[in-house]
Amino acid sequence: MQKTLTDKPPSEQYQYLKAFLILGFAMFILALLGILSRPFSFLASIWIANAALLGLLLRFPQLHNLGGIIGAFLGFMCADLLTKNTFELTFVLTISNLISALVTYYLILLFRLDFRNFNQGLTFLYLFLLCTFGGSLISAVFAVSTVPYLPNTFMAPDRFWTDFGMWWSGEAANYVVFSPIFLALPTFKILKTYWSEKKEQPYQLSLSLPLIAIGCSVVFTHFFNGPGAIMFPIAALIWASLTYNLFIITIINCIICVILYHSLTTFYVDVSPEAYLMNTMSIRMGLSMLALGPLTLSIINLNRQKLYHQILYLANHDSLTTTMNRRYFFEESEKTVQSVRQTARSVTILLLDIDHFKKINDQYGHHAGDIVLQQFTQVIAENLRQSDLFGRLGGEEFAILLKNLSLTESIQIAQRLCHLVYDHPITLPNNEVLHISVSIGLSYQTCPYYIPFQQLINRADDALYEAKETGRNKLCIERQLHTVSPTN
Repeated sequence: MQKTLTDKPPSEQYQYLKAFLILGFAMFILALLGILSRPFSFLASIWIANAALLGLLLRFPQLHNLGGIIGAFLGFMCADLLTKNTFELTFVLTISNLISALVTYYLILLFRLDFRNFNQGLTFLYLFLLCTFGGSLISAVFAVSTVPYLPNTFMAPDRFWTDFGMWWSGEAANYVVFSPIFLALPTFKILKTYWSEKKEQPYQLSLSLPLIAIGCSVVFTHFFNGPGAIMFPIAALIWASLTYNLFIITIINCIICVILYHSLTTFYVDVSPEAYLMNTMSIRMGLSMLALGPLTLSIINLNRQKLYHQILYLANHDSLTTTMNRRYFFEESEKTVQSVRQTARSVTILLLDIDHFKKINDQYGHHAGDIVLQQFTQVIAENLRQSDLFGRLGGEEFAILLKNLSLTESIQIAQRLCHLVYDHPITLPNNEVLHISVSIGLSYQTCPYYIPFQQLINRADDALYEAKETGRNKLCIERQLHTVSPTN
């Protein structure tokens, strides 16, 4: 016997109810907004609902269930019936809207389009091709095949191609303008991190200039109205695409397209309804092309920045252990030591050398040695502060720079690291367990007295040599301070 909704487990019933309420409420509000934007009581100027439904289903797959679909259906129906439309016409229009979003959704799943990485490769292009020639096209065909034959309809059989073009161009434009917002919408964690970083950075007036340019170009469209007005914001949008992140560009794109569409359609509505119908399709397709330009440029810029940061990271970090490489560690440490008199109370250098590492390579092979290095650095990194510098100087030798610690605190940290390494067994691929140890040399300098970084390294290196010569698995500090007994 087939199970009904009430036969589902309580947790699954909750997911159905949650999807029902979220999609039902969202579609009701957005559909009502679209209905109120109709210039002649048909074919809304702004129809966000279908793009929003697609975006919500893609970003939150848990909403894709029977409860969610029923909720979306009732949301569309209630919004249209509330505006005193007939039941038959409302029902067919609702089915058309659901076809538009759901067909596109299933096509994305069918072609296994990785919409989560829509900023990579040709995913962005494929996504909008599926929207334009998938759900939008099928929805338009269904609408013009049914709506003209209903009572109180706004379509006519003798206007098949006009009605088809109006519906299809409107759906395509709405997807291009609105769906990127839902796909690029950052998570709350990313937003929180972004906001924290922005608060710490001083405000730069230059960041506002692209927005000012966009505002001026939009104002021009009201003084120099006509078909050419659609081209006014292009230069400003290109500038913005090279300045702001992708999500902000989707918002700017959306606002610009809505304002331009309203401005241009108002111009033709004032002329006559015939002029409106004749020009609306070309306006919509023109706005779609206008929106695709900044989005594409923003994605290219985003990928370029990601590639730059990846190359920069690889240039500054050791590929095996992901710690700073020797050059980058020395550069950052030099900067720290030079500015330490203004920003810190003290500087501590720890030089670490894994004991008998050559024997590990000789006995177990270099792959086992790589595993030892990786797990060793993981143990060390997990027990350092975010402000501490940690780098691999070469082979099995590493260095750490600590700031704002007393000598006693520095010694305690070094001893703790020594114990942690010794107490952390390393399992090799053949299930053999290794116990390693580390020798540490420490140099310490209080401020405001300035001392070159290389001198601190040399002093720590002398202490490390003493630790290895006097038994290993221990910490020694530079001689002018005092020597610490073995920690094992």
